Amino acid sequence: MTSRAQVLVIGSGAGGSVTALELGRAGYDVLILEEGNRYEFSDYGQATPEAMRRLYRRRGMTPILGKVPIGYVEGACVGGSTEINSGFWHRVPQEILLRWKAQFDLDVSEGELGEHYDWAEERLGVGLWKTEWPKSTQVFARGIEAMGWSYSEVPRAAPGCQQSNACARGCPTGSKQGMSRALLPEAESHGVRVLAGARVNRILERSGRVQGVVATLRREGRNQLVRIDAEHVFVCCGPTETPALLLRSGIRFHVGNSLRIHPYLKVAARFDERIDPNESVLPLLQVKEFWPELSLGGGFFSPGQLAMTLSENWPANRGHMADSRYMPQYYVGVRGTGRGWVRPTVFGTEGTLTRYELSSDDLRNLSVGLARLSELLIAAGAKEVYPSVWGVGPIRNQMDAVRWLDELLPKNALSLVTVHAFSSCPSGELRKKCATDSQGRVYGYENLYLNDASILPDSPGVNPQATIMALARRNTLHFVSAS
Repeated sequence: MTSRAQVLVIGSGAGGSVTALELGRAGYDVLILEEGNRYEFSDYGQATPEAMRRLYRRRGMTPILGKVPIGYVEGACVGGSTEINSGFWHRVPQEILLRWKAQFDLDVSEGELGEHYDWAEERLGVGLWKTEWPKSTQVFARGIEAMGWSYSEVPRAAPGCQQSNACARGCPTGSKQGMSRALLPEAESHGVRVLAGARVNRILERSGRVQGVVATLRREGRNQLVRIDAEHVFVCCGPTETPALLLRSGIRFHVGNSLRIHPYLKVAARFDERIDPNESVLPLLQVKEFWPELSLGGGFFSPGQLAMTLSENWPANRGHMADSRYMPQYYVGVRGTGRGWVRPTVFGTEGTLTRYELSSDDLRNLSVGLARLSELLIAAGAKEVYPSVWGVGPIRNQMDAVRWLDELLPKNALSLVTVHAFSSCPSGELRKKCATDSQGRVYGYENLYLNDASILPDSPGVNPQATIMALARRNTLHFVSAS
């Protein structure tokens, strides 16, 4: 079977949906190929195992290999990870843009991105919480203020949030503005087609020009191999699947060798007062005192997630599952200066191998971050802090906490996670380091573009969705004006 589109967009997450919308508005015949399925709001908010089966890649069990293995989760459905994230929104700081210019010669400025941030924030209804903060946020603020540190409430793309605590399972109320709600319906009104259940196996190219793709369609339990020809292809599969697809297709120039992430260490804090974290939105504040290398904030909560945090020292901790109403979760996040890689496996197109090695700075920042976060939570009234580190804790007082200002956490005892990965195909004008130019065109190809987290040159130190969307729109409008 062979079909055709003027422009193929592979992936429907933050980058792919923006790209498709602007191309559709410009009059292009656009087809989105999305590996995952399409779901309605009535399908969202299911129990965690079912939500992970439907909405997550590999049911949320994607390991990043290394001396310290790291759990990585990303969406695999129409709308991508925007369907399962918190909706937190950050503009990339000017300092980071200057670093990208200095180190990669990325031709973009804060002023240039501003109009695209504005556009995205209006479309997604980005704003601050409009009513009284949830209890988990209040106690966090109490601790920050007791320490005398600076902090801010993080805006969210979730106008009218009803505190269903279902962000990670797909917002069943439609308040959180994932791409399936915020952009794709408008894109489809401009003629953009969305083909779900379509995994692209290979990009077809000849003499520096892409001809189309070969994809596998899942239909009623059967797989069908198809070829789809196109004049232009935008790859927006995300930081792991974009380089894996390029490498499977023989496209290798600076592809997959420079993965960066934000490593996160989670803790649970036990208070005497009832917090009921399972009945509210996650904590809304972030400590900015130690940014950009280190941030402290609030994590998703469910009994299962609490069990995961406590499981590193389960024999001693399991009794605290009965205290779940008193135990919100928080995190230490570091900007990530280690380095990783992405490779397709030899076991067919379904597998992707990812590796990241913590740097010495990562380990130092995680250790200091645990000390700072524990100090904060104890100052807020926590009786004990339980870090997801085997053999460490509980932390009961300031003396227990400040130990980690000087000592390093044992590397082989860490249990880390991440939801932020990027930089596997960096963009910029410095060809000795970059896979694409500043507008996302792959070096050596006339009509192949990348427009997702993979092109961020380095770790942004903040939630990347806003910057992915701003760069994707800027790059797409440049493509339209140049065509």
